[in-house]
Amino acid sequence: MKSAVMFASALFVSGLFALAVTPAGAAQGPLYTYVDPMVGVGNNNEGDTVPGPALPHGSIHPSPQTVKGSNAGYDPQADISGFAQLHTQGSGGVTTYGTFLVSPQVGRPEFDEASHLSPKAEERAAADLYSVRLTRYDTRVEVTPAHHAALYRLTYPKTDQANVVFDITRKILGVTASDNAEVTLYPAEGRIVGRVKAKGYWNPAKVDIWFVGQIDTKPQAWGVFKNGEVLEGATTGKSGPDERLGAWWSFAAAPDKPVLMKVAVSFTSAERAQALLDRDIPDWDFNAVQQSARSKWNAELGRIEIAGVPEGDQRRFYTALYHTAIQPRDRSVDQPDSELHAPNWDDYYTLWDTYRTEFPLLSLIKPKAYAANIASIVHTFDKFGAADTAIIAGRNYHVGQGGDEVDNVIGEGLLRGVEGVDWQAAWKVVQFNALERRRPRYLVDGYFAVGDRSPEPNNQRAKSGSSTIGFALNDYFAAQVAGKVGQADAQAFLMERSKNWRKVWNPDAASDGFSGFIIPKYADGAFQDLDPKIGWDGVTYDNVGFYEGTAWVYSYQILHDIPGMIAAMGGPDMFRKRLEHALSANLIDITNEPSFSTPWLFHEVGRPDLSAYWADQIFRRFTANAYPGDEDNGAMSSHYVFNRIGLFPKLGSDLFYIHGPRQPRTDIHLENGKTFEILARNSGPDAIYIQKATLNGAPLDRAFIRQADIMKGGRLEVVMGRKPVKWARQ
Repeated sequence: MKSAVMFASALFVSGLFALAVTPAGAAQGPLYTYVDPMVGVGNNNEGDTVPGPALPHGSIHPSPQTVKGSNAGYDPQADISGFAQLHTQGSGGVTTYGTFLVSPQVGRPEFDEASHLSPKAEERAAADLYSVRLTRYDTRVEVTPAHHAALYRLTYPKTDQANVVFDITRKILGVTASDNAEVTLYPAEGRIVGRVKAKGYWNPAKVDIWFVGQIDTKPQAWGVFKNGEVLEGATTGKSGPDERLGAWWSFAAAPDKPVLMKVAVSFTSAERAQALLDRDIPDWDFNAVQQSARSKWNAELGRIEIAGVPEGDQRRFYTALYHTAIQPRDRSVDQPDSELHAPNWDDYYTLWDTYRTEFPLLSLIKPKAYAANIASIVHTFDKFGAADTAIIAGRNYHVGQGGDEVDNVIGEGLLRGVEGVDWQAAWKVVQFNALERRRPRYLVDGYFAVGDRSPEPNNQRAKSGSSTIGFALNDYFAAQVAGKVGQADAQAFLMERSKNWRKVWNPDAASDGFSGFIIPKYADGAFQDLDPKIGWDGVTYDNVGFYEGTAWVYSYQILHDIPGMIAAMGGPDMFRKRLEHALSANLIDITNEPSFSTPWLFHEVGRPDLSAYWADQIFRRFTANAYPGDEDNGAMSSHYVFNRIGLFPKLGSDLFYIHGPRQPRTDIHLENGKTFEILARNSGPDAIYIQKATLNGAPLDRAFIRQADIMKGGRLEVVMGRKPVKWARQ
């Protein structure tokens, strides 16, 4: 009984954030109809998204696969090899998931992925459904999602040999990624159960993943394949390292009687996969599952509504809002019984990408989900003794991209007033990171040196320039949590240590007539002889002293000590001149995460008009069908959402920068039942400058707004124009 009660309790917690929101007439049809998952598919110059459907923060994410293309595993120009059940959203680097490929076929079954490719026709991608006709087999495939399970509808031509082939050991792009695997067929029940110990994912941990599949048609033949061996009639199979394993059903079919198949995935056990399947899709009602998906997306998308713009703009906005709600994934009920008391959010891929815009957006429109994520991070810490920047498939990955970004997520949630968090429990996580997880030289000498190693086993990311200021930012956020729980001495110590960015600030470094840059430093204290322009700039992808950046990029990343950064660059006027040059000369990769906040720094020297200009330049980089780089698990899409509504988070505070909204009306429906309205008179594509503003009817002469003021509900009114004026200028 205890197990059932805990399971039900977790179900309740998991559903807390699925609040119903009544649309305010901002769109002409249901909001889910504006979502176009084909936006962003393709390589990392377009988004690396996937076209398949998922529920908000759903665990399963069925989507078509190709054997060439992007890290998402899908090339819209290529033939389809099948439909995998797990994916990451918009990620670069080493591929992850593409797990449990299902391939509908007609005729003699083919097991080699490259041998069962099919051209496609009549492809349709939506929030609630993906459908396509595989022309090689004249078979229509439709799939609609539940939270942990998916329901397929397969419409074959009339045939005595329709097949469903299950490839258990593959990952994205058809690679075998298995340490071992097993499969069992139950022909009398039309049920299949499989497990893979996956390896070769971006997170190097090996992880067990189970699935259960069920068809509503009695199979007439079946079997197992292992490497090149085909075992007709076999009902069990096992494989070892780097061996392929799969199975198949064959049956008679006709176009007037589609075959239904449901699949659930679990990171806990086969038994849990079966329980999730029975819970999520208890019968065979395809339309009911699809309708449920529509309802959940209408509620999710209704958290922010825009009005007064063409349908194409609504399509782009609601698709971005959709993408913000894919990851992280809520797997709270997919845990061992002993752990069902705590939330379990997964697939942080990675927090380095998402702490800047994705989590601030959560804090605004889904603070309960934010609180659940912090509780989940604490839960991960309790299980493993650490909670790392990347948590993928339920396993930690201590990545060295910047620092310990868990601290940033926890601290930012505190500053933004997220309620329902056990801050004492959160403190033990950031305290451990601050006193144990920072790299040894940083703990002793206050900086990360050239040549120091990060903990990750491959692709050395940690660099002296970016990691030192990353740790300093972590210390700032950790200090906020220390203060919250009454640890005054720790707070003072960490605030002092947050000044360590100055240890890699070289006032003598010069470039383009400007002096003072973050420069990597050797263990002996000497600065590296480094051209501040060398490295990652959006064109040249070299991590020279910095992760995905240059000295120009990272010198603007002292976001926890903006006054100190401005002073180090020569004061407000010089800071403004230098930032104008950096942006105009393309020295800042404005659509990569380290520079997300950089254009808004003009606000800090009294020039919100210049922030508005550069926000508009960024906005234009988001085309109708693509993102300007990896979508990165909600990072890029949340950036777009903020740009569109006229707010942008100031990290390390409870403030948002105010710039010009892109539409006449925005309604932010808050979880507390209140609504914050943003009205923009005279708005238009070229009217990007705020002329004047009021907050709840009172004149507003500052270009900032507190999150607490938004959460009270109310109205921000701005008048827009095509030319800058002196509003909020200093």
